[in-house]
Amino acid sequence: MSFGKNENVLYVGIPSGSLNEQVVRLLEKSGRPVKAGRLYELSTPYDKDVVFRVLDRKEMPAKVAKGIVDCGITGKDYIYEAGMENDVTVIGDFIFAKHTNRPSRLVLATRPETGIEKPEQCAGKTIATELPNLTRRRMKELFGVEDINILHSEGKTEAKVFMGESDVFTDITETGRTLKANGNIVLAELFESNPQLIANAETMKNSVKLEKMEDIRVGIDSVLLAEKEPVYMVFMDVPERALKDVLDIIPAVIAPTVSPVEQKGWISVSAVIKESEMNILAPKLLRMGVDGIVPIPAPKIFSQEMITKKTY
Repeated sequence: MSFGKNENVLYVGIPSGSLNEQVVRLLEKSGRPVKAGRLYELSTPYDKDVVFRVLDRKEMPAKVAKGIVDCGITGKDYIYEAGMENDVTVIGDFIFAKHTNRPSRLVLATRPETGIEKPEQCAGKTIATELPNLTRRRMKELFGVEDINILHSEGKTEAKVFMGESDVFTDITETGRTLKANGNIVLAELFESNPQLIANAETMKNSVKLEKMEDIRVGIDSVLLAEKEPVYMVFMDVPERALKDVLDIIPAVIAPTVSPVEQKGWISVSAVIKESEMNILAPKLLRMGVDGIVPIPAPKIFSQEMITKKTY
């Protein structure tokens, strides 16, 4: 079946829900802006060979495996919830959490008044969760607990224990601080998750579409790398006598570029330097006679590793 797709166009699934805003933002910053709205299909003015389809993030693995889209972005937890980790290929792993640069975690938690202190005590108990299949699977794999009752909950799982509907609950969290601040006990970590770009098996055989998918992954990676630790493209004029000493202290992300200038006795140096190092470095450079230090923020960073790190 064609699923309404044009033959030479790459169809990419954009998740609805909590991931949507971040994915759209990253696509725009990486050069493929899409207009937000209520349309099911979105195009980008700078890449006519790509069409984006907005799909439910939980259904994304099945839509990709079936070929309704050639690839799509969704959470790793939803891929495993659907039991489809062997039916799709992971093209990209992304971290764009709200507060940290770490993957999110599916944790098992409860209230102190339940008396439950460890996962093994959940046998025969009711667990409220948005991810019933993954929760059952991980409780068995990690703790050998199979005798559990699942209360499928679409949000506010914590409240199910408070109101007596369940004994324990699962929650997606980055740090767990909010859960603990609200008086909950985190019993265990069940699963580590992050957004992934997954691809259809047949599409992987198409070299043109595979390269286009990689282009999207590299673009998003370049933005995330710059956001993980902001960097500057720094230009400076260096006295020839101080060049060696300056190059020795520049902690460049990439080797500095050294160029001659018209004024005798001076050398132009440019380097990519992390923001965390720039403010400390600048006064030292000034004391060495360096002049005209101009740091320009880098909105994205591309590196050879983005091409060579393929795992598929």
